[in-house]
Amino acid sequence: MQTVKIKLMASMRAMTLAAVLLGGAAGVGVLTPQTAHAQVKSVADVKTMLKPELPAGALEITAAMKSAKVGETITVRGNVAMSKDAFVENRAMFTLVDESTRKGCCPPSEKLPDTACDIPAEGRATIQIVGANGKPLRAGLNGEHGLKPGAEVFVTGKVESANGADALVLTAVSMHVPKAPLPSGLFVEKQPENAKDVSEVRKSGALKVGDEIVLRGRVGGSKEPFVAGRAVLTLIGRGLKACNENPDDKCAKPWDYCCETKEDILANSVTVQVVDAKGQIVRTDLKGRRGLKELSEVVVVAKVASADGKGVVVNATAVHPVQ
Repeated sequence: MQTVKIKLMASMRAMTLAAVLLGGAAGVGVLTPQTAHAQVKSVADVKTMLKPELPAGALEITAAMKSAKVGETITVRGNVAMSKDAFVENRAMFTLVDESTRKGCCPPSEKLPDTACDIPAEGRATIQIVGANGKPLRAGLNGEHGLKPGAEVFVTGKVESANGADALVLTAVSMHVPKAPLPSGLFVEKQPENAKDVSEVRKSGALKVGDEIVLRGRVGGSKEPFVAGRAVLTLIGRGLKACNENPDDKCAKPWDYCCETKEDILANSVTVQVVDAKGQIVRTDLKGRRGLKELSEVVVVAKVASADGKGVVVNATAVHPVQ
């Protein structure tokens, strides 16, 4: 009974917030931004807000919910709610939910649940795109610019409403919509056990296609260890030192291991990729996610996709950036 009561209260809060946001005609009043916002006049103009680069340091919705302060600009990451009410009809507003509360994966629209209110309030945020008058554009966003139920979206915006618990409203300044989302649950909070250093595993020479392994290493091995627009990175083991670990080395990009030979770099590294259900590399960036950058230490759970005696490629099923 208590659980039902809590859900009902959360649902009522969500409906009240929607009423506030959609007010004006009803005399309630819109959450109007007090500072500069993206100057858009129509849904077509939203394209100017889309950024090709994945923004680094994006917060998950549940984390942003606890820390966001009204008036500040933050970046959040989430998925558009898998529900029929994810987008407000005839308004540039949608619900973004934390991956931990995401339900399903892109079912046909006729099978979507009617409402996202069964998703815990602390796991969903409201995103609005406003015009010059500071009010949400009077047009829907469903199906526009890659936005649809289940789509992964990064939003940089001004916090209009936040209570530190179960209410968060952002006015979007810019957005990044990856061409494809990463598999749900790829990033894990708990570090996988029994990880072995990449150099140690490569030295053993025992890797075979299909082997399931847990590896630990650092992002590096070249000037660009992340592949732009693809979920691919190079992980290198402790058998080699990064340039900044060598005394008096002034290398501008210490993660490229330029002090080492190409042969040694190859022998101490693996290519980590994330693939979809069809085995195709996911078309999105890994750099910037959960703080990932050059020389980040990472633990991955993966399956060996290829091992030709020289290079090794693995398909990651879990990724844990080491803090």
